[in-house]
Amino acid sequence: MVLSIVKKMMIAMIDAIEGTIIMTPDLVEAINSIYDYRVPRKWCYDPTGAEISWLTPSLAGWIKGLNDRHH
Repeated sequence: MVLSIVKKMMIAMIDAIEGTIIMTPDLVEAINSIYDYRVPRKWCYDPTGAEISWLTPSLAGWIKGLNDRHH
């Protein structure tokens, strides 16, 4: 589930930066989080606020955890 959320948001961020879709506040927040080396909130919590992935203080640690869990 987390992999599909990350993939969908990454594709949407690329499309929004290219101008093919509208830049939503969620995409702006995700882009700003990645720029600041933080994990976007949508990657850690679902819309109800329930935790859907592991919490780490840095984006690099979170991506390493994602990669480790994938393998």
